Amino acid sequence: MDVRSIPPPIVTPIAHVRRDLTLVALVCAALGVFVSRTAAADNFAPIARITATPIQVFVGEPVQLSSADSIDPDNAPQPLTFQWDFGDGTTSSQALPSHVYSTPRAYPVTLTVSDGADTGVDLLIVHVLARPLGQRSRQSSPIVLSPSGDRLWVVNPDSNSISIVSIAPAGLELVAERPVCRTPRTLALSNDASTLYVACQGERAVATIDLASDRTSLIAVGAEPYGVVVLPTGALLVSDQGDDQITWIGADLVTTETWPAGRHPRAIAVTADGTRAFVTSYTSDAVTALVSVYDLVAHTRLASIPLANDPGPDTASSGRGIPNLLSAAAVDPAGRYLWVGGLKANTTVGQYRTGGAIAPHNWLRGIAAPIDLSSATEVLRRRIDTNDADSVSAIAMSSDGRYAYLAHQGAGRISIYDLSKATLFDPGAGTSVPFEGRLDTGDAPQGIAVTPDGKTIYVVDYLSREVVAIDVQAPVMPRVTARLVVAGEPLSSELLNGKRLFFRSREPVHSKSNYVACASCHADGQSQDGQVWDFTQGGEGLRNTIDLRGHAGMQQGHVHWSGNFDEIQDFEVPIIQLFGGTGLADDGAPPNPPLGPPNAGRSQDLDDLAAYVTSLAFTPRSPFRTAAGALSEAAQRGEVLFSDPALRCTECHAPPSYTISSLGAPRLFDVGTLAPGSGMRLGVPLPGIDVPTLIGVWDGAPYYHDGSAPTLRDVFRARASTLESQLTASLDDGQLADLIAFLRSLDAPAPDPMPEPVPVPPAGCGCRSADPTSTSVTLLLAMLFVLKRRRPVKETDHEIP
Repeated sequence: MDVRSIPPPIVTPIAHVRRDLTLVALVCAALGVFVSRTAAADNFAPIARITATPIQVFVGEPVQLSSADSIDPDNAPQPLTFQWDFGDGTTSSQALPSHVYSTPRAYPVTLTVSDGADTGVDLLIVHVLARPLGQRSRQSSPIVLSPSGDRLWVVNPDSNSISIVSIAPAGLELVAERPVCRTPRTLALSNDASTLYVACQGERAVATIDLASDRTSLIAVGAEPYGVVVLPTGALLVSDQGDDQITWIGADLVTTETWPAGRHPRAIAVTADGTRAFVTSYTSDAVTALVSVYDLVAHTRLASIPLANDPGPDTASSGRGIPNLLSAAAVDPAGRYLWVGGLKANTTVGQYRTGGAIAPHNWLRGIAAPIDLSSATEVLRRRIDTNDADSVSAIAMSSDGRYAYLAHQGAGRISIYDLSKATLFDPGAGTSVPFEGRLDTGDAPQGIAVTPDGKTIYVVDYLSREVVAIDVQAPVMPRVTARLVVAGEPLSSELLNGKRLFFRSREPVHSKSNYVACASCHADGQSQDGQVWDFTQGGEGLRNTIDLRGHAGMQQGHVHWSGNFDEIQDFEVPIIQLFGGTGLADDGAPPNPPLGPPNAGRSQDLDDLAAYVTSLAFTPRSPFRTAAGALSEAAQRGEVLFSDPALRCTECHAPPSYTISSLGAPRLFDVGTLAPGSGMRLGVPLPGIDVPTLIGVWDGAPYYHDGSAPTLRDVFRARASTLESQLTASLDDGQLADLIAFLRSLDAPAPDPMPEPVPVPPAGCGCRSADPTSTSVTLLLAMLFVLKRRRPVKETDHEIP
């Protein structure tokens, strides 16, 4: 038994372990060390030893237990007697009992031997698993393995391509990288493995690739499709992040239906029998994260399963928070639990909200949350808080269901958890479930595929552009057996480094204990997480995360709601002061204060980070425009209202940038939205809020600096500022709807033509392209174009059926 799996001082009470078996005895027994108690000075205490065959069984299979290795050194004063506690409420006095368990979990089996005067105790953990179903469940993923286990397909979102990888005894070999569509995100094989389906986020389509002819066609699917899964019937299920809906595409690839979903639907998991699907809402509101359930036979949405706000406590190994950025979903092989991966955003505490500062290791933490499919409810006490690791970006299971493989995007690692052993721990007591093994893979791992024999997993590292083969036969010691670069590099060296830095949470530089990356709040490395953070301890106040897309770094003036940063390099300050990192500067000096001497030029890393944020110059086309990209009739009427001098909208939100902020000093105004929670600006009184751009406001919910307006309608009615309520009071409901329709149409998309394909490395080459820094302007614009954004909360999104 690995030392890391020894129960910490607070463990799940084991009801059937003998009362006098102390924690020390439990630990020693788990390590195979006997425990004895001596009552008579002139007697040698017996030594208890347990053996079990096997130590892991499925429910209903017998475990043969033996006390044959137990000894009594002096064989006195009486022959040994045996008392077994099987950990499930049953006991035995036999020397060689056989036992059958009815419920899957880990059971601490204790044996007490007595010679009539003294006793000895031993303990052994028996793992009882639920029997896997005949078929495996299905899930959306950026990497897919052929049924024969000899080929991989991987998406390359920045390169607009997919890669085909051959698996051979000698290792991994790149067969080809081929262009496919803008921003491919996930892919799936048809049931006969003849066709590959690719969800193209930037194409508003699913690409179908005939693997025999290599011919590609596109199926139009809503806005920003992300997840795709092939059902047992041959139909497809697609999550449309931009439209907040799910699309069902029939096996004929012609018939389609759309079903409502929660906000920003992303990861999809389907039961083995193909009757139910589960879809995560990527971003949560300030209260609840949701997983939507669909009946694939009746083609209806059944329910929404909430994931609870973790009540904590905040400790060095646990923390509070609202589940968010739910990127992963997988049904276990037995079909009993759906596991959902993401992070916890600790947005309910802080100096303003609760009177206490947030520790660096408690802002964010990764989670894997189990949902009991028989009751469609989360089992909060079994939720895994991924200690010393950030957001869970992918989940896969071993074939027997005992082990869960989790990818951590920011930490660049995978963790292996023993789900059976996890039942012995109580995460709610301020502890965390220990991992069995943990291994660095590369930058931004986002997908995991498991071989049919369960001996190897393949991890795709989005920003390392690699597939990594990992031997998991010894879960406590996973090891990398092969690496392969699978994509030509579309970004310059500066932009690639800056993007990698944006996604990283690795200690010691980026945060304490690997928890916080820029991408932890700016989802997908660009947008926003829908949360309002308490930054009072940093000299600010309640602050709604700002979407970075379309801002081009400093192009619209100072950043943040209070305009407190005059350069992107000022983010060195929160990295060190709030998140516990050592920072990106390499001159050994502390960060210069915001609005003070420049932090620019202090290190290549800081400047590369700023270059990446500056590259976020475009937004995607608004889904509220017509198919041709024009304003709807309602939006056209709204544009007239917006331009009406009487409403004074353009005085602060002048086109084409729809803000009067500029590269000079910020334009700070108090239009009646400041409140006690608004706090300060760099520790001094806050005079007002900088004028935000309205471009992309359709995906900006919640609104205002403190997130106090859940919808655009609330901006003008329920939570209207003093100025806005005065100016729009004359509008009737129809006129207000027209004005909102215009605001939802504001976007700044990049040029439309798809760029030329990126150079493809020759087959068998595991190298990067010869000169990754000599990227063409066309490819740079392509990268900027595919930085897509998602759709806003609809006015009805808070009324989930």
